[in-house]
Amino acid sequence: MDRIVVGVDAGAAGVAAMQWALTEAVRWGVPLSAVRAWSPSVYGNDYSGVLTSRDGQPAERTDAQQLADEQLTMACARVPGSDTVVCSGTATGGGPAQVLLDASGPGVLLVVGTRGHGVLSRAVMGSVSSSVLHHVHGPVVAVPEPAPRDNRPGRVVVGVDHSPASLAALAVGAEHARRRNAVLVPVYVQQPILGDMPGLGAGFQDLAALEAVERRSLELTCQEIGSQGAAPVEAEVIVGHAGSTLTALTRPQDLLVVGSRGRGGFAALLLGSTSTQCVQHATCPVLVVR
Repeated sequence: MDRIVVGVDAGAAGVAAMQWALTEAVRWGVPLSAVRAWSPSVYGNDYSGVLTSRDGQPAERTDAQQLADEQLTMACARVPGSDTVVCSGTATGGGPAQVLLDASGPGVLLVVGTRGHGVLSRAVMGSVSSSVLHHVHGPVVAVPEPAPRDNRPGRVVVGVDHSPASLAALAVGAEHARRRNAVLVPVYVQQPILGDMPGLGAGFQDLAALEAVERRSLELTCQEIGSQGAAPVEAEVIVGHAGSTLTALTRPQDLLVVGSRGRGGFAALLLGSTSTQCVQHATCPVLVVR
């Protein structure tokens, strides 16, 4: 990771996203760019042009820059060590989704809030969730509105189905766990048996055997990527549906990491119900690895 870019929004999730991004910038020792999108508006009945501020710039740009600076200053006051990283606030003309996509790229972690106020908030739940999650050129983190936390330490939970994408997510999750000194929780979700069919009891016995095999497989995979010794590993094998299982398993203080493609329960992660549940319903930040 070379740089973190966070979308600026005044809503609760936007503020949480800014603080989360700054905390990560301190943890990784990388610069932070706070980006606020703006678009010109026409004022007056004659539609003669845009309203300008004292500096001659469009008022929307001035307001966007002021909001970016204010949100960044507020986050710096709350995050220890923020004076050790280079931070900048930028107002960029254009639609929120495209502005954030243009700011993404190799080595860039893009961070957005999933709730809030204004244009960015509406776009995050609509076109930004679609455009950013489908078309971003690098990893993206969706940060929800703050939720009550308990006293348990935060973990890094990773959805794993043994596809190349999920294994890449596991490697990224292991590094995040190491930097947090947190427990790494690789999770394999087995789709439930459907229907009342003969032999259903034997199927559940097979699931018990599958759990033992998959748990060992997850532990061996963690050893292969070098996470053993760097972070404690607590593998989980759960019967259920991927999205709802992962969101139910995580806590507000956790980080949930998923790959952008996979097979089985994660086959259409960014295209269907799993992405919707993980990004829109998780109470913790969700990191999608491409």
